[in-house]
Amino acid sequence: MNGAVLLAALASLAAVGLAAASGVLISRAALQPDDFLSLTLLVTTVRALGVGRAALRYAERLTGHAHALALGAHLRLQWFDTISRFGRDLLSLERRGDLLSRAQADVDARQMWTLRVPLPLLSFIAVATAITLTTLLIDPLLAALTGVPLLVTAGHAATQRHPAAALAQDRQELRREHSARLLDAVAGSADSVSQAALPHLTALNRAIMVTAGSSSTLAWQFTLTRELMFALAVSGALWRGADLVTAGTLTGAWLAGLVLATAAAFEAATLLTTLPAAHAERISARNRTRQWRDQTPLVVGPPSPQSLPDGPLELDLRGVTVRLGERTILNGVHLHVAAGRCVVLTGPSGAGKSTLLHLLTRDLDPDQGEVTLSGIPLPTAALSDVRRALSLHPQQSPLLDGSLRENLRLADPNLTDEQLKPLLTQFALDHLCPDHWVGEGGTQLSGGERARVSILRALLAPSRIVVLDEPTAHLDPDTELLVLKGIQANRQGRTLIIASHRPAPLALADQIYRLQDGQLHPLPAASTQKKVI
Repeated sequence: MNGAVLLAALASLAAVGLAAASGVLISRAALQPDDFLSLTLLVTTVRALGVGRAALRYAERLTGHAHALALGAHLRLQWFDTISRFGRDLLSLERRGDLLSRAQADVDARQMWTLRVPLPLLSFIAVATAITLTTLLIDPLLAALTGVPLLVTAGHAATQRHPAAALAQDRQELRREHSARLLDAVAGSADSVSQAALPHLTALNRAIMVTAGSSSTLAWQFTLTRELMFALAVSGALWRGADLVTAGTLTGAWLAGLVLATAAAFEAATLLTTLPAAHAERISARNRTRQWRDQTPLVVGPPSPQSLPDGPLELDLRGVTVRLGERTILNGVHLHVAAGRCVVLTGPSGAGKSTLLHLLTRDLDPDQGEVTLSGIPLPTAALSDVRRALSLHPQQSPLLDGSLRENLRLADPNLTDEQLKPLLTQFALDHLCPDHWVGEGGTQLSGGERARVSILRALLAPSRIVVLDEPTAHLDPDTELLVLKGIQANRQGRTLIIASHRPAPLALADQIYRLQDGQLHPLPAASTQKKVI
């Protein structure tokens, strides 16, 4: 980074030097000296500065952008490490689209800060210092007439820091809200959802345009100040320079070079207009990143985790109680699931079936009691081990924006198309090719198709316990029967836990429990229905 700053300063100084040398050369040549060889040194200087400026600028861009890209990669890894501490509770902390849009904007603001703030600022300081010291050696008044306007230009940029910071903050918040509402509207897909979102999106667009207009106002105010100071500096240099030329202290050629150098110095001030907003965006990004680091996940891993035993796992809930505000969802629940058995939880909607499954996958910890895998309490095991041991099909059936093949290979990266095709047939998905694009969240699939892909993905994962939450909720009876056969065929002797309010999945059960009023009540297994499956 220090190398990029040095190269940027040298490139700006070379640009000012080129302007000055060009002015001296043109003025000397215009006087038509008898010996043109006397101009050789100036010609060589101009060529050297021209080539040097281009080379220095290229090296500065190469070095600066390489640093920015490396920093961006580091920040993205750092961001991933920050959010990887969370489980499925992560999305409950942010609205749809907020997390991704904020993360991208914050990484961009921090990685590009070096190019937007230190490089132009230090380049301007180097140029202003060089011009001021050079003119000071010639004449103090001349130094004041050229240096003070440069100082005023920089000071005006500094005064814009707070309003630019406020506008940058407003702009980021409005864009975040706009992105979130737009994504909600697109995901909703229904015309009624889109029409309901339209007034809000229109108002947000209008507000974004207002902030953009305010930012433009700050920009033209700075530009106007810079141009006025430029005119004042050049006029002052010409006025005082003319007196010095008359007095014989300065030659006309050197005056031309000095005026052009002063003009070039103001070119270095052009990028100062972006400094306040870029600096404010970086501060906001760092503050948000700090807030995420300070955010405590719903569940955390132990400092010294116990290892889960190899082989099949037994599952136990002992006196588990879960409360949500004043409401008790589960009240002293006991459950034992032997390895390789299938347990189906049934009960009315809202009884707490999904809550109980979240305890098993450790997306939630009980207020009282404990959940164990083969005698190991879940809070004492590594989160990664627990989540590898259990695969989950949630009700929402979340899919990633990609192909059908890519979504299923999340569970089994070595899955081939030859292995995939019979599996698609088993789950009534054979009308989709492996390259079929599922869309963001599976929007290009029906609800039933999304559920079947999610179920198949849970079964393909190398887990020891498979947890399915309402696996047949979106299916017609014929497809439901086909999917249940597919589940049984691909279960491979693993422990299977199903939550369902429909009767058909009961046919898979070795034990059935009804969850009602916070308690589990055992029911007779549906042995007669097993013949169907």
